[in-house]
Amino acid sequence: MSEDLQRVVDTLARQLGRAVAVDDVHFRLLAYSAQAGPIDDMRARVVLTREAPPEAVAWLRKFRLQRADGPVRLPATDEMNLLPRVAIPIRFQGVQFGYLWLIDADEPVDDAGLALAGVAADEAAEVLFRERALGELHDARVGEFLRDLMSDDHVARTLAADGLVESGLFAARGGVVAIVVAPLPVAGQDVDEGDRLALGAALRAAAHTMPFRESMYLVRPGHGLFVATQRAMERVPRLADELCSSAVRRLGRADRWRAVVAGVGRPTVRLTDVATSYQQALDAIRVADVIPVFRPVARHDALGIYALLVAQPREQLRSMGVEQAITALVDADPALLVTAETFLDRAGDSRAVAERLNVHRATIYHRLRRIEQLTGFDLSDGERRLVLHLGIKAARLLGDI
Repeated sequence: MSEDLQRVVDTLARQLGRAVAVDDVHFRLLAYSAQAGPIDDMRARVVLTREAPPEAVAWLRKFRLQRADGPVRLPATDEMNLLPRVAIPIRFQGVQFGYLWLIDADEPVDDAGLALAGVAADEAAEVLFRERALGELHDARVGEFLRDLMSDDHVARTLAADGLVESGLFAARGGVVAIVVAPLPVAGQDVDEGDRLALGAALRAAAHTMPFRESMYLVRPGHGLFVATQRAMERVPRLADELCSSAVRRLGRADRWRAVVAGVGRPTVRLTDVATSYQQALDAIRVADVIPVFRPVARHDALGIYALLVAQPREQLRSMGVEQAITALVDADPALLVTAETFLDRAGDSRAVAERLNVHRATIYHRLRRIEQLTGFDLSDGERRLVLHLGIKAARLLGDI
C-alpha cells in the first residue's frame, strides 16, 4: 500500500499512543502501525497473514459494519480470545473502502480520540479513493498493451512489449509465463458479464500476491489471462492452483460449469513472444476440457503427446486413419481399447499393463493378440504401434471415445 496510507496510520498511532490498523472491505490488512498497548491473537494473526481468519470474519459480519455511520465498539469475546475494538468505517463519496481499527482495552478510546480517528479515517478514504482511481487507469493502460501483446501482428507485439517496459509497467527480466483460467460451461450456458467480473476479481487477487511490476492480467470474453515473470512464478509456485481455486469461489453456481480449469503455458525468453505461451495455455485448457485427468491445472509441459496433437487442426487429427481400428476394438469389447492404450502408454511393458489393469499377464497376452487381429496392426512394429497410439490419443482429444 502507498506511503500516504502508512503515514495516516502512523500519525494516528502517535497521537493516540495505541496501535492502529486499516483493512479493506473484506477485512484484509492494508496498513498497520507499530505495536503499542495490549495485543490479542487476532492482531498477531492478521499482521502475519494479512487477513482475518474465516471464523473472525463471520463474527465481524454480525455487526453489520458496512451500515455504520460512525465508530462502532465491538466487545471482547473469550471464544476467540479477542480484546474489545473500535471500528470506524472508511468511506469517500458514499463508497466503502474499508475500516480503521483501534484496540479498545485497558483505557477505552475517549471522545477526543474518536474524533482524531474519524479525521484519520477521512484522510485514509481520500488516499484509498485516489489509489483506486490510479489503479483503474493503470489497469486500463496495461490492458491495452496486453491485448496488443497477444495479437497476430508481430509489429504490434513488439511495440506493446517496448511500451510496457519503457513505461515502467512491467519488468521483463528473464522468462515470461502465461496462465489462462476459464470456466467450462455446461450445455446451454455462457460466460456472462457477472462471470467476467468474478474472473477479474480472481486475477486481481492473484496480482496482489506477486512482486511489483512482475505480473499483469486481462479479462477476455470466455476466460482470464494472467502474465507473470518466470522469476515471480518460482516465488509463488502454486499460483495457478490458487488462481483456479479463487476463480471457483468467486464464480459460484457450480451447476453452470463442468469445471473451472487453469492452463499454464511454457516460459518464453522474450516478452514479445508471450503470445506463444498464451496459446499453449489455451491448448492445455482444450486438453483438460475433454480429458479430466489434467484438471484443475493443466500445464503444457506435462501434456505429453497431447501437446503435439492439440496444436494440429481438427481435420488433420481426423485423418490419421485409425478410426476403423478403434471402432473395431470398441465394438468387440471396450476393454480391448483400454488395454491397447495402456499397453502403448507403458511402452509395451506387459507386466506393468497387467498391474495397472489388475488382471493376469496371460489375459493381457490374449487381449493383445485379439487387438492385432481386429485392427490389423502388428504391435511388434514400432512405427505401426506409434500410429495406433497417436490415433487413440487424437480420438480422445476429439471426444470420439
